[in-house]
Amino acid sequence: MKKELLKSKTGRVLIESHRGAEGLAPENSWAALKLGGESGADFLEMDVQLSRDGVAFLRHNYTLPDGQWCSSVPWAELKKMTIQNEPFPLLEDVLVWAREGDICLSLDLKVGFIPERCLVTEVLRLLNRTQTQAHVMLISWDHIELLQIKLSHPDLTTRALIRGRLVEYADFLKRTRADAVSFTYGVVRPSDVEQVHHVGVAVNLSEIGVLISKW
Repeated sequence: MKKELLKSKTGRVLIESHRGAEGLAPENSWAALKLGGESGADFLEMDVQLSRDGVAFLRHNYTLPDGQWCSSVPWAELKKMTIQNEPFPLLEDVLVWAREGDICLSLDLKVGFIPERCLVTEVLRLLNRTQTQAHVMLISWDHIELLQIKLSHPDLTTRALIRGRLVEYADFLKRTRADAVSFTYGVVRPSDVEQVHHVGVAVNLSEIGVLISKW
């Protein structure tokens, strides 16, 4: 079942907590997730990757502090590691936690540097296994992966991430079939939002408070 995202339907602006609650605890950690859940945010955003043996877990950076690629390390080794004394959460455990706590998640699919469809296939399997489709929005910079998700699972909620402004939005959104699009806060203009809303798609403003000079 797709989540209702538009303010015109919900009556208010929805709030998403980034990487669990990264300002209060190590990002993508259980501590951050629990704080994000307690904060009352409508969605908790988190990043999902695959280990070498195909286990889905939470981690933003594609590499570990020692320089190894996350996708080159088996889960048996990854589960022993900690970042700021926090272990990597298993996605399956997080999905069960979200279902039991009636919490909605935004899963940022980190599909870079791995074969196409590997991560998406595993995430879809876990959503079915845990019956958490109604608790999840799938988000990605890879719009082809998002379209493939929509073609096979049209009832799932998806969001396309874009960095800059597009010349034209209607055709892009029609092609990706996304339910929402994320804009970088410091770049987006009212006319962009109007175009997206005109075709019934929700807008997410990301990186609020991040200096544009960083990019």
